[in-house]
Amino acid sequence: MSSVVLPADMSGLLQNKVILITGAAGALGRVAAQACAEAEASVVMLDKDVPGLEHARDDILAQHPQASLALFPLDLAGAMPEHYQQLAETLAEHYAVLDGLLHNAVHMEYLEPFACQTPERWFHTLQVNLNAPFLLTKALLPLLQNSEEASVVFTSDSSARESRAYWGAYGVSKVGVEALAKILASEWEAGGRLRANVLLPGPVRTPIRYRAFPGENEKDLTAPQSLAKLYVYLLGSASRGWSGQTFTFQDEKHVLRTG
Repeated sequence: MSSVVLPADMSGLLQNKVILITGAAGALGRVAAQACAEAEASVVMLDKDVPGLEHARDDILAQHPQASLALFPLDLAGAMPEHYQQLAETLAEHYAVLDGLLHNAVHMEYLEPFACQTPERWFHTLQVNLNAPFLLTKALLPLLQNSEEASVVFTSDSSARESRAYWGAYGVSKVGVEALAKILASEWEAGGRLRANVLLPGPVRTPIRYRAFPGENEKDLTAPQSLAKLYVYLLGSASRGWSGQTFTFQDEKHVLRTG
C-alpha cells in the first residue's frame, strides 16, 4: 500500500487525449467530465439522461468555452451488443484513438433482503453495473489499442465489495467489476499499452450514497468535486505503469494504492 500524489494543476495534463465517461450526467460523471475538459481532453459524455447530459455540457462550456465535448445518449440497461458496436463505429468516424475509458455509470435502487430481490431488479442491476462495462470495453478495444497508453478505470464501492447483508445484485456487480478489471490488467500486462484499474471513491455525496445510507450526516460526506484531480491522474500519463491496482480516495492529499 502506498500514497498517490495528485497533480496540483490539471491544465494540459490530458491534452490531445480522447476520454469517454459513462454516467456523465450524474454527480461523479459531471465532475470527471469537467476535470477532463479542464485538463484539455476531448471528452465523450455517455448517459441515458439526455437533458442531464445537455445541462452538464452547458455547465462545462460556461467555464471552459474551448472544451471539446461530444454527447452520446445510451441506456445501458437496454443496450444490446450491436448498440455498443454502433457506438464504437461512430467514435471511429471522429476519433482515431481512445485514450481513456471511465466506467462510472451505476444502478442501485435500494438495499433489500435476498428474498425480496426480484429477477427483474437483479438482471437490470447486473446489466448496467457489470455487463455494460464488459460490452463497452470489448466494443471499444480496437480504439483503445490504437492509443500509445490507454487507461480503463472501473468504479467500485468500498461498502458493496464487503459482501454485506442486503447489498444483493449491487454488491455482486461491484465484486464482479473489480474481478474484470484485474483480469484485463493481467491480460494486457505484456503489451504495456493498456492498463486497467479500480477506483473506490469512498463516502461521496451522491444519490446512490443517500439510498444506501439515508441517515448519514451530509457534512460527513466527501464533495464530488474533490475527486476531480484523481480522475485526471488515473486517466492520464501520471498513472502510467500502474495496472491491476485499486485506488482508494480518502481526501485530496490521501489516495491509497493497493495491488
